[in-house]
Amino acid sequence: MTTQPNHDSRRLLRRASLWVVGLFWIVQFCELTIVSFVESEATAWLSLEPRALVLLAGVLLTLVFVEVSARLERRPFRQRLVLTVIAALGLCLVLITINFGVFYITFTTGRVTFDLTDYVYTAFSWSWFFISIAAAVLALSYNLDVQATERRLRAMEAVASEAQMAALRYQLNPHFLFNTLNSVAALVSAERNDRAELMVENLADFLRATLELDPLQDIPVSREIHLQKLYLAIEEVRFPTRLRLVFDLPDDLMDAMVPALITQPLVENAIRHAVARSAEPVTLRIAVARKNKDLLLVVEDDAKSTSQRAGGGTGVGLGNVKARLAARFATDQSVRIDRLAPSGFRVTLQLPLRKLQ
Repeated sequence: MTTQPNHDSRRLLRRASLWVVGLFWIVQFCELTIVSFVESEATAWLSLEPRALVLLAGVLLTLVFVEVSARLERRPFRQRLVLTVIAALGLCLVLITINFGVFYITFTTGRVTFDLTDYVYTAFSWSWFFISIAAAVLALSYNLDVQATERRLRAMEAVASEAQMAALRYQLNPHFLFNTLNSVAALVSAERNDRAELMVENLADFLRATLELDPLQDIPVSREIHLQKLYLAIEEVRFPTRLRLVFDLPDDLMDAMVPALITQPLVENAIRHAVARSAEPVTLRIAVARKNKDLLLVVEDDAKSTSQRAGGGTGVGLGNVKARLAARFATDQSVRIDRLAPSGFRVTLQLPLRKLQ
């Protein structure tokens, strides 16, 4: 299951650009026609049809240009500016060639001549026309980007309190605290005071570290993993023979930035729905990897599936993770759940790779 890309911004850019393209070309056609009638009425009537053909070609080429601009939406603005100008000038040269071909064929009865001076003069004139269209499309694209950013900020503000409460709920999960304290009491009763003391110390370290965090803060992967190790140290005391831990953590990704405690609900789900319900040892694997320009966070286990887990054991925690990632990264993220063979589950978070500055 993967979050699908959202093409709303491209659709809005295409729709808005249609008005810009139409306005530019209609104004250009009317101006050239008026100038042509002022110079020679007879020639003006003869040039209407070829000018209309050039208009049609210009509209089609400009729509191609708009499509190119729409597909550059995820590139940095400076790069988009350079590529957009290059595309505009390239299409301008194509249209100038069409324009000369149509008009020379029309007015020379097939005997095509070529005047380099006239061609260069026209090229300069039309290049500014296309650059004006490019500027208008870029302005539209930038405006849509700003609006999209504002919408994401509003969405983040709307879910901020909810995300904060959800994060705190996962930091102070009643089931987790109850089970931990219950395990401490059992260890004390069994006079295993050293293990009880270790569990209390691990619990204090985990609570201290998580309560100091801003739930909307980004932290390095190294700190995120450290927090999960504090949590898992408690669970290792609870499940000394059932919980096996494997970490796959490349050194060059430890300074990548991730939302604080973004993997906590996934790790906790694996403990509650895999380790706690299994009578056999369960291997819990936490991995970090790079995929192109994205960062992958993986939490998986090899526990045998249960009907309860398959029916939605990860619903609340996974919903919290999805909401936080969507508010933080919009469509530049995905959450994938895979059932492993012969047994187990894997959850993969994919988000932009951003290094610690």
